[in-house]
Amino acid sequence: MTSNTQENGILMGPTDVCTLLNIKESTLRKYALLLKDAGYQFHVNDKGQRGYFDKDVIVLKRFIEVKSNRDMTLEQAAEAVISWVEQSGISLSVMRESNPYERYDDDIKEMKETIKQQNDLLQELIKKLDQQQDYIDNRLNKRDELLMQSLRESQETKQLLLATQEERKQRKGIFKFFNKD
Repeated sequence: MTSNTQENGILMGPTDVCTLLNIKESTLRKYALLLKDAGYQFHVNDKGQRGYFDKDVIVLKRFIEVKSNRDMTLEQAAEAVISWVEQSGISLSVMRESNPYERYDDDIKEMKETIKQQNDLLQELIKKLDQQQDYIDNRLNKRDELLMQSLRESQETKQLLLATQEERKQRKGIFKFFNKD
C-alpha cells in the first residue's frame, strides 16, 4: 500500500485493491470505468493515475455484490451502487492530489510555533545564566577585595609586631649600657 494519506484514509494503488477484492487489475479498471460513467469519481493524481481510498474499496465491494446477486447488467449494477452511495452519504466529490505541501502546512506551523517557544525559552535561560554569572563575578570580586584587605591588615599587623619587637630590642640594647652590674 502506498503511504499517501488524506482525510479519507490510506490511498491504495490498484494492485492493493485487487488483492483486497480478489479480482484482476483489468477487472478493477473495468469496474472503475463503469462506476465513473455512472457518476462516481475516484481519486486521480496529476498524472491521471487512479488511487483508491477505503470508501472506494467499500463501493467496489458493493458493486461486486450487487452485480453477482441480481440479474442486472453491469451498467444497472453501477447505477444501483451510485444510488446506494447517495443514500449512505459517501462523498462523490472529485479528489485531486492538491499541492503536496498543503498537507504539511499545519505540521509546519506547529513546528514553527514549537521552535519559537524553544527560542524564547533559550533566550530566557541565557538571560538567567548571564544574571547568574554577573552575581558570581560580583561575589568573587567582593571576596577578592576582602581577601586582599585581610592580607593587607595581616601584613600591617606583622609589620607593627616586627617594629614593636625591633623597638624592644633597641630598648634592651640601651638599658644594657645603663645596667652595668
